Amino acid sequence: MLSIILISCVVNKKSNVNFGQSKLNIELREKLDAILLKDQGIREILDGNLSAERKVKLLADMDLNETDIEGSKKYSLVRQIDSTNLLEIDSIIKIYGYPSKSLVGEPANNAVFYVIQHSEKIEEYLHLIRKATENGDIAKTSLAMMEDRNLMYKGVEQIYGTQIKGKANKKGQWIYFLWPIKNADSINIWRKEAGFKQSIEEYVKDMDVEFKIYKMNELTDI
Repeated sequence: MLSIILISCVVNKKSNVNFGQSKLNIELREKLDAILLKDQGIREILDGNLSAERKVKLLADMDLNETDIEGSKKYSLVRQIDSTNLLEIDSIIKIYGYPSKSLVGEPANNAVFYVIQHSEKIEEYLHLIRKATENGDIAKTSLAMMEDRNLMYKGVEQIYGTQIKGKANKKGQWIYFLWPIKNADSINIWRKEAGFKQSIEEYVKDMDVEFKIYKMNELTDI
């Protein structure tokens, strides 16, 4: 496990570059880039839809080897990476709040969002994500995804139809389904207002999931 490096609240002049009136914190940007690489890289590897060359590069960039992702090891590795990333993000937020584009640039500014999205602290930090979206540091679609996931974690209907859930059905087979939607008749209007390009039908098809809108009381019968 990578050691957690606490970021000093004293800004090092060598870690900042002037961009007009703003200062880019290079040290923080590099840290967030590394966090983002681990968060997204391990999920890209687990997804399996990548070339052999891309897989080799990701493993090397993340200082991993094939034995680290053998069998069930890969799931433990995801939990380990997510746990370590969250500890680091907690420390960063305490010092900087949500790191803005003007502070760390793109795509480093997205690292905090992804780590929170993959954690159990969505409810705790959702207000921060909403404010960052208002400031233009997070896309409206990203906020919509987090809002939906938070609602799913609470066991209620989502709004934008972004969340796909996996579970074992009555036959013991693992299946994926679209989490129930509030106001399903107007779902594509909500999606368009949030900035999504795809309709719910197109999105579910791309996710290779059957398009069926369940009600909450129907989930136990799947």
